[in-house]
Amino acid sequence: MIVQEFYIPDYDWEVRVYYAVDCYYTDRIIADLQRVGCRGLDLVNAYKNMRACNLNTGITYSNIRNRETVMVIALTSSPEEFQNSFDHEKGHLCRHISRAFGIDPYGEEAQYLSGYVGQKMFPVAKKFLCEHCRRSLCGK
Repeated sequence: MIVQEFYIPDYDWEVRVYYAVDCYYTDRIIADLQRVGCRGLDLVNAYKNMRACNLNTGITYSNIRNRETVMVIALTSSPEEFQNSFDHEKGHLCRHISRAFGIDPYGEEAQYLSGYVGQKMFPVAKKFLCEHCRRSLCGK
């Protein structure tokens, strides 16, 4: 597992991303989700999702009031599946921020936000887009 933290200054938003997650890390990530305010059915569903140990899954939870997000990208079966999970979870983060700030999801600001988040995540994400790199990271 790799953990990345980054800050989005235009929205005063903190993000923690967990990459290549398997069910071994469930308790740690559930504690982090609780720390940012995840409760009730959202927390139960996150726990069930993580305990299932399925490949190609993810979770994104945002506390809009505190401007904080926890994102999880599970182990993936291929670089293409990583790209899919990456785009999917990044999309949730960008929608959460857009909702918090009233950003038009069809406008330029939403696209600039998505590009910015992608650039922040790229230094880690690129390691999962190359099959050779993935094998050394995921112990395959």
